[in-house]
Amino acid sequence: MEGLTVGRVATAAEGLDRISGGGRIDCVVCGSELPDMTGAEFVDRVRTLDIELPVVIVSEDDVTIADALAAGATDVVRSNGVVDDAVLRTRVRNAIRAHGRSETFEYAESLSSLRQDALEGAPLSTLFDDALSLVVSALGATRCGLFERRDREDSLVLRAGVGWDDDAIDSTRARPNSLAVAALGGNEVYTHEADGEVQTLAVGLSVGDEPWGALAAVAPDDAVFTEPDTTVLEDVARVLEPAIERRRRQRELKRYETIVETIDDGIYALDLDYRITEASDALCSMLGYDREDLVGLDARELIELDIDDIDCFADADDRNGQLVGSCEVEFTTENGTVPVETHYSVLSEPGEGEILGVVRDLSRHRQYEGTLTALNNSMHGLLRTESREEVSERIVDTASDVLDLPGVAVYLFDGTTGRLEPTSVSETMTSMVGDLPALDPSDGSLAWRAFVTGEELHSDDVRETDAVYNADTPFRSGLYVPLGEHGVLVAESTRTAAFSETTVELTDLLAASAEAALNRVERETQLRERDRELSDQNTRLTGLKQTNDIIRAIDRALVQADTREEIERAVCDRLATADNFAFAWIGTPGAEGTALEPRVWAGHERGYLDTVSLSLDEPTEPAARATVTREPAVVSQVTSGFRAEPWRRAALTNDYLSMLAVPLVHGDVLYGTLAVYADEQGAFDEMTRTVLSEAGETIANAINTVETQRTLLADRVTELELSIDEPDLFLRTLATHLGTRLVVDDIVNESGGASLVFLTAEDADAEALSSLADEFVTVERADVIAERDEGIRCELRLTGTTIASTLTDYGAITRELAADANGIRAVIELPYDADVREFVESIQATHPNTDLVARRNQTSSVQSERDVRAGVTERLTDRQYEVVRTAYASGFFEWPRDRTGQEVAASLDISQPTFNKHLRSAERKLFSMLLDD
Repeated sequence: MEGLTVGRVATAAEGLDRISGGGRIDCVVCGSELPDMTGAEFVDRVRTLDIELPVVIVSEDDVTIADALAAGATDVVRSNGVVDDAVLRTRVRNAIRAHGRSETFEYAESLSSLRQDALEGAPLSTLFDDALSLVVSALGATRCGLFERRDREDSLVLRAGVGWDDDAIDSTRARPNSLAVAALGGNEVYTHEADGEVQTLAVGLSVGDEPWGALAAVAPDDAVFTEPDTTVLEDVARVLEPAIERRRRQRELKRYETIVETIDDGIYALDLDYRITEASDALCSMLGYDREDLVGLDARELIELDIDDIDCFADADDRNGQLVGSCEVEFTTENGTVPVETHYSVLSEPGEGEILGVVRDLSRHRQYEGTLTALNNSMHGLLRTESREEVSERIVDTASDVLDLPGVAVYLFDGTTGRLEPTSVSETMTSMVGDLPALDPSDGSLAWRAFVTGEELHSDDVRETDAVYNADTPFRSGLYVPLGEHGVLVAESTRTAAFSETTVELTDLLAASAEAALNRVERETQLRERDRELSDQNTRLTGLKQTNDIIRAIDRALVQADTREEIERAVCDRLATADNFAFAWIGTPGAEGTALEPRVWAGHERGYLDTVSLSLDEPTEPAARATVTREPAVVSQVTSGFRAEPWRRAALTNDYLSMLAVPLVHGDVLYGTLAVYADEQGAFDEMTRTVLSEAGETIANAINTVETQRTLLADRVTELELSIDEPDLFLRTLATHLGTRLVVDDIVNESGGASLVFLTAEDADAEALSSLADEFVTVERADVIAERDEGIRCELRLTGTTIASTLTDYGAITRELAADANGIRAVIELPYDADVREFVESIQATHPNTDLVARRNQTSSVQSERDVRAGVTERLTDRQYEVVRTAYASGFFEWPRDRTGQEVAASLDISQPTFNKHLRSAERKLFSMLLDD
């Protein structure tokens, strides 16, 4: 009966066994006469098992009906030979309701309705909601949920539920230890008990051979589930399973249909006689046939080959029990032939079978292969390119000729200007837009963006972008491919959306080859530049070695020379004999100071010094210019501007192509100028200039040394008394500040540039002397040594030069030095043959208010003193001499001593043991001079 679940038995005994078995039975329907007993007897027996179970008797006899009612039947239906199903269903429903089992009948009707909706293909969401409502209604559950298994998430996700918020659907996961997870994949109902009473039910749902999910229900806190309730959960699960599987198959079928209709390849089905039974739209379009005309044709008739020669569908291979095959053929179409490739599978069963296959149009593929081959051949030519410009030109030619791109340009980045410069442009682009401009960040163009970001950019319509360089451009679509850090490849078309995926792919291949070629060219360029640098460096090092050899030879000559003339001669000879140089000479300003006069020369002079002007008033020749400026002068190319400067013409006549002039300066004294000439351009590089400039200082120092020694060792000397009235000289400033006359006893020059000045202040306050370091920056330390009748002896440590060191730089020996508020008085000695006038004028150049007070010629009466002093300086080291002289000037050897050894050591900034060591060594050497035979 519709809406009822009916279970039939053959005998009354079987029915009684069924009732006593405890299964769910809502109503019993039976006839008045059963095979093994009467209907009244059966009712009586039922009442002994279940007093409330509804029993409906169907009978034609009034007596039988009366007996059955007397036995406890719930209702009777008269048959009159035919039973009306509608009447019987109504009586059964009434019987169930009358005995409090109406909910069971309603459940049966709801389950039947759910099953009918599932068969009719109702949406799964509707079925899920109706199913959960049925479970909640039948079981009185407070919460019921349908969980779906998600393989990727490895969890059960709530698909539909009653008792959850709507937001929880598709976000709630079943706990790993939940009953729903336990029931997954099972066919029976799983229960969870608390205190012996069932609180939760769950049953698994399977689709095919795989678990799909689980259906679970939770009882209210004041109720429990009984055994019949499990049937409800199972019934609902069994209704949902086929519906879920049916929906899954429908989705798969729809998916396959969508794939078939959307892919570019043609799909077909043939019968075993090779007649087309199905054809996709893509196949119809490929062959140019309507579906009605194509279906029914013999597929072999479409092949552009003799059927007797080949049967492409007869060459299938057996692969794991499946016949599959493939072949390439020419298909005949309404517009000619099309090269195709087909893959097929033969499905064969007894009495029937078919061939399913896919057809792929090879025309574009073959065209792509041809283009790719031509592209590869062109890219091989990139291996022979040697410059960035050559790479750019080949890329533009390839893009235009092989890829058939309309407007093409290659921009390369110029690191100097910071812009993208158009290096190569196709004729089409030039004819349409003319010369392309350089691009920089201010342009904001797509080409610049692609270069900076390193990402390929394309636009179906450049006029619609905010980065269009020219809003009136004739081009519409554009492709911009970066070439690494080198630049960008630009391709533009007058059509919108002109660049297909294949074109973009091939352009990317071309751009990648261009980038690799540019990287190679850059590496090779760097290697060539490095090779040139190494070659130049080797040349410079070779020249430097030769120059250093010359300097070492000059140094040896300076050590051996005893006079200034020997020094100057040795320098010029060594330079002139070197392979680097052709001619060298040294000159000094003449007596009038208006011209540079040669003193010594060597090498290929050839009359050069007689033909050029060496005027110091208007110095043009580099040696004269270096004399005036006291700075080195170098000319790398004598040929440059030789018509404007006569000295250059004279130099070229003598094959002098480059030259260097170095002033010989020691302190503030100019001893002359050294000029060197070479027969090669650029012979005096920076390293050579530096070496020769340092050599100039060494030569000047050597000249100063021999001039000073000449004064020390001379048999006769010229004694000069000078008055220097310079207000800014420090000794005069110091005397003015103290208000007394200062007499310098000794000056010891230290290696660090400072000086220890020992002086006597005739009438001064000791406290005022001690505070000088606080009042003058030049005074680092001021110490009072002793107070005597002639005045206070003190020691000053001064920074900077003193007037005594200036006199020494000019070759003088200072014998007396005193200062007061009126100026400085100095008594000095010069060699007997020295030019006194030149010496005084040199001093006056630095100190204009210098006057010669007296001049006296002295005999060699002090020769022995000089000999002893020379012997001392030869035997003692510089440090020993400094220690002994400081100790002597400090009054260490007085009795009683003016200063102790510890005080002298502190003055020298050394320890007392070190002071004692140097002092003892010096004393031993001095006594050996006096006592050794």
